[in-house]
Amino acid sequence: NVKTGNTSKYNVGDEKEVDLGTTYGKHKVRIANMSTPNECNDSNFSQSACGFVVEFTDIITSHVMKPTNTNKGGWLNSQMKTFINNDIYNSLPQELKNVIITTKTVSGHGSEDTNNFTSPEDKLYLLAPKEIYSDWSNQYDKARDKTRQLDYYKIKGVTTNSKDWNGAIKKNSEGTDDWWSLRSTDSRGNTGFYAVNYSGNWDYGNADIAHGVSPAFRIG
Repeated sequence: NVKTGNTSKYNVGDEKEVDLGTTYGKHKVRIANMSTPNECNDSNFSQSACGFVVEFTDIITSHVMKPTNTNKGGWLNSQMKTFINNDIYNSLPQELKNVIITTKTVSGHGSEDTNNFTSPEDKLYLLAPKEIYSDWSNQYDKARDKTRQLDYYKIKGVTTNSKDWNGAIKKNSEGTDDWWSLRSTDSRGNTGFYAVNYSGNWDYGNADIAHGVSPAFRIG
C-alpha cells in the first residue's frame, strides 16, 4: 500500500505486532511518520524522519553502542549499528524485510571527531534527539539541524519540558520504563551518546553501557 501511495486508511500512531522469533519475541511497531516536507529534499538532510517511518513502541533488548567507552567514529562505526542491521534485522519476518528501504541517516559527532556522520544505507537505525523533541536546540548536537521531529512525537507534543516529555517513554520486556539509546553524540565529550531516560527526558549514556534498543525503519 505504501509503495502504491494507498495510505489513506493509515494514521500516525497506528500499531501492529511483529514477531521477531524465539530470540526477541513479539513486539509492537507504530507508524511514526507519514509526511515528507520540503526540507527532506535537501541532499544533506537525514532521511530518517521523512516519508513512511515505522518505529518500535518498546525496547526489544539492550546493547552497548561500543564495547569500549568511546564515541569516536560515532553511529557510523558503532557496534550498535552493526547489531541492529544484522541481528535485529535478520529476526524480522521476511515479508517485512521485503518492503524496508535503506535510509540515509545523519548523526552528530563527539569531541574526537570533527564532522557529522552520514550513513548512506541503514536498514534499521536509532533515532536522533531532534526526531523526538520539537524544541531540541542543544548546541553540542552538531547534527541537530539535519533532521526533523517525527510526526508521532509532534502529535504527542513532546518537548524537552518536563510537562511534555513523557510521550517519549518506552518500556522494557518487563513492562518497566527504561532508557533507550539514540544515535547522536555530544560534541563536548568523547564517551557518550544521547539517550532517552526512564522519565522520557533526554540524557547521556556511556558508549560501553548497555541501554535499550528501539530502532526505526522506513517502508517504501
